Amino acid sequence: MTVEDPYEVIIRKMREYPNDVPLDKDGNVSEAFREYVKLFFTPEEAEIVQHLEVKPLRLGEISKRLGKERSETKKIMQELTEKALIQDIGGYSFYLTMAHFLNIGLKSKKMLERLGKKAAELYLQFFIEEKFYKRYESSDAGTSLTRVIPVEQALDYHSEISNAEEMHRVIDNCIGPIVATDCPCRGRTELLGIRECKGKYPIEESCLQLGPFGNYFLERGEGRELTKEEAHEHIDKMAKLGLIFTTENVQQALHQIICACCGCCCSLMRGMTRFEDKNQYNTSKSNNIAIVNQELCKGCGLCTTRCIFKAITLEDEKAHVDAKKCYGCGVCAVTCPTEAIKLHREERSEIPAFYKELMDKVYQENRT
Repeated sequence: MTVEDPYEVIIRKMREYPNDVPLDKDGNVSEAFREYVKLFFTPEEAEIVQHLEVKPLRLGEISKRLGKERSETKKIMQELTEKALIQDIGGYSFYLTMAHFLNIGLKSKKMLERLGKKAAELYLQFFIEEKFYKRYESSDAGTSLTRVIPVEQALDYHSEISNAEEMHRVIDNCIGPIVATDCPCRGRTELLGIRECKGKYPIEESCLQLGPFGNYFLERGEGRELTKEEAHEHIDKMAKLGLIFTTENVQQALHQIICACCGCCCSLMRGMTRFEDKNQYNTSKSNNIAIVNQELCKGCGLCTTRCIFKAITLEDEKAHVDAKKCYGCGVCAVTCPTEAIKLHREERSEIPAFYKELMDKVYQENRT
């Protein structure tokens, strides 16, 4: 009987993830990604991990596949999660996920130490050169996996605000713990020595992990737990710096990740701000558009420098917004000295109710 290479088994299983895995121009699995997976797992770890799936498996099933006692299996799985190699749910079920490969796992200092600069170089190859960023950000049909969420300060007070579409309300309604972790995107560009926003935006404690994901990091000695009051202060601070908030493109209260994104490093934003082959669905626009009160606008131009999407220009010493380019993030509004810019409600996209609904849709759209 021919024994299949464990790394090939892992990659084959990862192809069932809704986003698939990085492919080259001929539609074959990227060689850069193959190398990346080998950096991620040692041969001994790959022998174990090959028995997992992209959907969670309980310890009993994993024990059967490994041919080991439940207690021994649990110890092995705990060691793998401790190293930030796999994802778990409460220590009772375990699974593989593409997000863990590319971002969640890289919020871990242990994983960054393991992967090093070589992994960052391979990432540039399969993510940017081979354009996996498109599949990472959205489906082939244009369904975005994440969405922009503004802060209340940027919203016109007449506009309707839902709990799923304003960042402070997401915090108020989330399930704790709330844990601040490092930004993997800015960490990668820093490692490569190509970070444009160095000295402007932080790497440390800029992203938030919520609920089970928050616990995941705390249990492994990563991140810092915030109270809801501290989280609100964090959101306001990041917004004033000019970072854009994104989270899963769903209505459900059980959000897991809040990212504070820049236009130069972010795996999402660069689909529109940096790459020549644009992905207009890099993240779903909020259901808001910036509008300028021409009487209040003094033409200082601060909003034009803060908008990473180049949606605002100065004409006749007044700010004007191109609605088609505007993502409704509110970065322009939170520091407007005359409060001339506010976000006004405009229905531009429907938000899937639950994460499973979103991922099932992405899976189908990527395989038609």
